[in-house]
Amino acid sequence: MYYVIRDSEKLPPSIIHEDNYFAWYNPMKKDHRVEFRGTMNQCYDFMSTRYPQSNQTTM
Repeated sequence: MYYVIRDSEKLPPSIIHEDNYFAWYNPMKKDHRVEFRGTMNQCYDFMSTRYPQSNQTTM
């Protein structure tokens, strides 16, 4: 299980594995938001449809 995590509105969301999620975040605190849960491919699909501007690279 993977999570799409948003720490703040200014930073792009991150995809993180559930083992790392529970090591780094306390689900009881309100310092982050879980936007999606699923497999890695589902998380990438969610990110590509929900945040297309954050996937673009600039030179």
